[in-house]
Amino acid sequence: MKEKNILRKAAILLIATLMVFSSGVATANTINNNAVNQSTGITPVSPHTSPVTRSIVWDNVIGVHGALGGIIVATVRTEGIAFPADDFKLDTERVVDSVFWQGGYFQCQLAQGQKDYHWDWRILFWNDDGTENHPGSVIYNQTIPDAAITREFWYNYTHPTNGNTYWVANYSAQLPEPITFNANTKYWITIQGIQTPNSYPQACWSRHNNTVGGIKLHEAEILAAWWGYTVWTNISVLVTDGLPHDLNYQLFGPGGDTTPPTTTCTLEGIMSGSVYITPVKVTLTATDPDSGVNYTNYNVDGGAWNNYTAPFMVSDEGAHVVTFYSVDKAGNKETDKTSAFTIQYPIQITIKGGLGIKAIIKNTGTANLTNVNWTINLNGGIILFGKSKPGTIPSLAVGAQTTVKDFVLGFGKINIVVTAGGVSKNATGMVLFIFVIGVK
Repeated sequence: MKEKNILRKAAILLIATLMVFSSGVATANTINNNAVNQSTGITPVSPHTSPVTRSIVWDNVIGVHGALGGIIVATVRTEGIAFPADDFKLDTERVVDSVFWQGGYFQCQLAQGQKDYHWDWRILFWNDDGTENHPGSVIYNQTIPDAAITREFWYNYTHPTNGNTYWVANYSAQLPEPITFNANTKYWITIQGIQTPNSYPQACWSRHNNTVGGIKLHEAEILAAWWGYTVWTNISVLVTDGLPHDLNYQLFGPGGDTTPPTTTCTLEGIMSGSVYITPVKVTLTATDPDSGVNYTNYNVDGGAWNNYTAPFMVSDEGAHVVTFYSVDKAGNKETDKTSAFTIQYPIQITIKGGLGIKAIIKNTGTANLTNVNWTINLNGGIILFGKSKPGTIPSLAVGAQTTVKDFVLGFGKINIVVTAGGVSKNATGMVLFIFVIGVK
């Protein structure tokens, strides 16, 4: 009995060693993606044949390998199951209905040489364990049958001393069922080959150097008890450089861009409590990560629709509602959104005629005012005297009012503009010599 246990432990140790050695060999000897295959003379096809007409949800650097490239056991077999897992986090809630990855088979010389064995592949998604370091529980487990998988040769390599061959292909497939991922939530993905029969070659999932392109990538994990990894372990233990590594894959959303843009409204002005006491600057900002924003439309208080090209001002006193939406280049229209606000100026202006022009300026705000500048401007008609008059009110208490005057000499219909403390009021009237009549 003791001898059998010793033999079993020795076998496990040997297989674990072979796995690490195999990955290490690929690490040291994988060829550049554009090079000719060493054993067959085949020039690898472009690695970028993923379903580019789809909406990319997550891009984890496809088609990169080199001096630190390699493979990780990712297999479902009777002897044991290897669960490599890589993490991702999305900025917005997204639906994923297809996946593209790079993987294949290694140690192929033990089972009929270099070839695609046409196994089924399994896709698992996990939530996080709460630490953002390891997968938690499985939230999606679907097998994609061989017939539903699109694959093309990427590259293979034959080791010059031991004859091990490595077949790696580009795989893409529609998920049997779509899955929705929440925004700003870490998830993990596992892609496994389902081996038939349960013998070499082993299924693998490609990895690459985390320093390629200067991009710091997420770390991958592995759980494979039969190979000696009884808890989630960083994949860096499998590679000769001891660095964290990612696994190559892309996630795609439903049938191209079907997600409308997102538009936000920003209001700028001086507020007193919950109301604005100055004109309001309205800025609309639209984003669309897929096809891009085509245009944004808006209206103010239910008026005519306008094409938004730059920030605009709303200055009339009272309650206002800005309604807006955007459309992307794929034709997706955003649901109408609204932004409501109220402008209530702290100064009320009343214009009267008579002997010249009188303007009653009242503090309707909640704070005493000082040094309130005012002007009376006239245009139109024939104004011989009193066309413009400025002044300053030293102080104006809450609820108080004062009257400012402009002596006028002229004839004809005029426009009257009175400003005080940044607030303007317009009126029209008629000048007859020194009298102003019909002010409204």
